[in-house]
Amino acid sequence: MATLLELRDEIILSAGIKGNPDFPPTLLNRKINHAQRYVQTELNGLGMKKWETSQSITAGLTAAAYNSSSNNVKKVAVGQTYFLNMLESPKSIIHIETNDSSDPPNYGIAREVPIQNFEESLANTYLVPTTKKPIFIRLSGYVWLAPVGITVATAHYYKAVADLSTDASSTEIPIEFEDFIIKKTVLEIKIMKGEVQDVQLKQAELDKEIQSSYEKFLGKMQEIQRVDITNKGKLS
Repeated sequence: MATLLELRDEIILSAGIKGNPDFPPTLLNRKINHAQRYVQTELNGLGMKKWETSQSITAGLTAAAYNSSSNNVKKVAVGQTYFLNMLESPKSIIHIETNDSSDPPNYGIAREVPIQNFEESLANTYLVPTTKKPIFIRLSGYVWLAPVGITVATAHYYKAVADLSTDASSTEIPIEFEDFIIKKTVLEIKIMKGEVQDVQLKQAELDKEIQSSYEKFLGKMQEIQRVDITNKGKLS
């Protein structure tokens, strides 16, 4: 795995900023950490499960009023007590397992919905009190869950890669995708220097490269698994 020092040295050469006082190590370190979070988010979206984790958020559930004078939802604060080390991106929460105290339990998997859909569901008195499909939104530092009868919840989400804090720190991004940390950082530097005319195009090209590399990565992993199964079959 590449270290922060190795990544920074490669970026300095690739971006042509050696000795440039406008790009001190502290700035480059920050850009590198942003870049590795960006690459992680892209890989999450493509299906990589490396950073998936789960945590019970039951103890943090409290009844709350959402656009109502009475408690009509449950909410839980997003922070280091619940959703520990969660990646800060729009799709960080994969889903939330929910239940109530009945036997057998009701509800099930809560999916994130647009705010409008959430509000429409709460306003739909035709389904009350028999609504069983749980949903949630993220708003103002909280996760808001409906229906209000939810008493047990486990969040499944993507944890963030650790920031590289020292020159010897190694990135958690798989070695097959380390080069994209460099490419993303170099792109950001070139944007700062005014050397990129079409930022959206360059970003789209980088995203396409990541997707292509991930598809090759999957093919390689599937081939390794196929060979492993074949060899085990021969041994047996």
